[in-house]
Amino acid sequence: MPSRIKTLSLLASLVFGPSLCLAQSLVWQSPPPSPPEATALLTAVCPGSIQPDHNPSTSLPVCKPCPKYTTVGQMQPGMAIHESFRLRTVIYGSFTAPGAEEAVASFEGCESHATGFGGSILLRKLHGSWAMVDYTLALITSACQPYHLKTGRELLLCEGEDHHMDAAVEWIYVCDFSRQPTARSRSVFGVLDTRVACGPSAVWGSIDKAELRDLNGDGMPDLTLEISMGQGTFPNPGGSCNPDTSHAPVERQKLDLLFQQDTNTFLPAPGGKTLADRLQALFKEAQEKALKAVSPGSNPSPPPQ
Repeated sequence: MPSRIKTLSLLASLVFGPSLCLAQSLVWQSPPPSPPEATALLTAVCPGSIQPDHNPSTSLPVCKPCPKYTTVGQMQPGMAIHESFRLRTVIYGSFTAPGAEEAVASFEGCESHATGFGGSILLRKLHGSWAMVDYTLALITSACQPYHLKTGRELLLCEGEDHHMDAAVEWIYVCDFSRQPTARSRSVFGVLDTRVACGPSAVWGSIDKAELRDLNGDGMPDLTLEISMGQGTFPNPGGSCNPDTSHAPVERQKLDLLFQQDTNTFLPAPGGKTLADRLQALFKEAQEKALKAVSPGSNPSPPPQ
């Protein structure tokens, strides 16, 4: 169900605002490539720098040193020699135009926490070979599935998570590769877990299930999320760090979000807007308390634009 995001101060705009993609299972998982697929893609991504990965958990080749378009490759050439740019998943489709033969490949490495620990590369097949189109750092597409538009193009519907000292966040977002890299990802809905802040109170939420089906009869799949949420107070020393929450009441809700064909995103159905607004306000308040718990006197920074 989860995945990772940047600054948790984003929560104030997570439900409806832009996003840059809880140790639970992901609701979606992008497919990993086979070794021959990986080699074909990496030939376009890092020609001349493909090496076998010495990590026994994977059989895929890697890019080493870090490509120059990554943050580490640009700013820290010494470190770039030792780090690897690892291909994790790939999704094929027509992402920028109907009929285009394209792939979105998610990479890990050569980026810091501030830049998402990785990014995604758009590739296009030209004359029978893959060519790299561009790289979007911090856009993680390792937990996505294609969303087919009536135009013959695909979006990616993804899940993300991130962990910080004050909270962990989990969110659903849409990736549209027909847009400029800085505007490709738009958040749909997110939940927060503030128990890691060790404060006197905490709120924790999770996205337990995501289902796509046409709810309003317009011929396009809409999104239903099953959400669990708990909250409690922890006055003892240590606050909410590793608390026993087994007896805390848990609220379970279903949230329907309708696909918007004019903007290629999802918004709460008329009957779900009140619930979405209530959860957004609850998570925002919980985040502010968590920030004060880990950094007394601090104020949340404004959400990124």
